[in-house]
Amino acid sequence: MPRLLIILFSPPSNFQNVDTAYELSKAAVEMNHEVTVFCDADATLNLLARQISGHEATPASEIAELIRKGVHVHACRESARLRGIDVKKDFVEGVVESSLGRLAELMEQHDRIVAFG
Repeated sequence: MPRLLIILFSPPSNFQNVDTAYELSKAAVEMNHEVTVFCDADATLNLLARQISGHEATPASEIAELIRKGVHVHACRESARLRGIDVKKDFVEGVVESSLGRLAELMEQHDRIVAFG
């Protein structure tokens, strides 16, 4: 099974990158690819569960949908800490607490890597 790693640095306000990462992930899963999304820096703000609204799509609701579809979503714990985010309490359910060391491992394990800054 092909493996795709998407590295996201963009905050929710840079919605073009976030939406593109979401659509690419969704399409890859539909084509039976294994997908991992790693959120670093301001991209950790996309994972805040409190952003989920029943009325409109938000980055957090899109991430939750990807997790339900089997996408592995990792968040850099240090990036989150520096932004006042509690990884264990604030993120969408299913997000994996991770590190840049783990990102290096993921990069070796995946066939293709795409980064959105």
